[in-house]
Amino acid sequence: MNKIGWRDRVRLHPYVDREVAKRLVEYSAASGIASSAVVQAALRQYLDRTSDAALILRRLDRLDRADARAQRDLELLSEAFAVWVKIWFVQTPRIESDAKELARRTAESRYAQFVQHVVEQFVGGQRFLDDLPREVLADEVELANVAAEMPLPAPTASPMGTHGE
Repeated sequence: MNKIGWRDRVRLHPYVDREVAKRLVEYSAASGIASSAVVQAALRQYLDRTSDAALILRRLDRLDRADARAQRDLELLSEAFAVWVKIWFVQTPRIESDAKELARRTAESRYAQFVQHVVEQFVGGQRFLDDLPREVLADEVELANVAAEMPLPAPTASPMGTHGE
């Protein structure tokens, strides 16, 4: 807690349920923290939207956007594959029975070349999806805000004791 003189404080008179008041008294007694400090920390957390629930919701939102992007990428790749298969069928003639063995060996050799090319592209960092427009999941400001909003340590006992409760 910040060291604030009692003259810099304002007395509030909010009403809470008896159960909440009882829990506050029990928590304060068990932790040795003035109930004013507990209420002030809770209000700060609520007003600053730094509660665990708010942080979790923001993270879930980012995960939802990442999931939507992965779904879009999968649909895009599926569509690209379907187009490729259609073109392949148009360009590839039927093979006569006597030429099938030669075609099989040629296909295996060409497939090995294809796999090698894919491996080289992948290792080199070149991705088909990188050539496409992409949604930004989080900018630098949002990432800095998340880092700053990491849960704060529990409030410590107020140097003012129980004054102002």
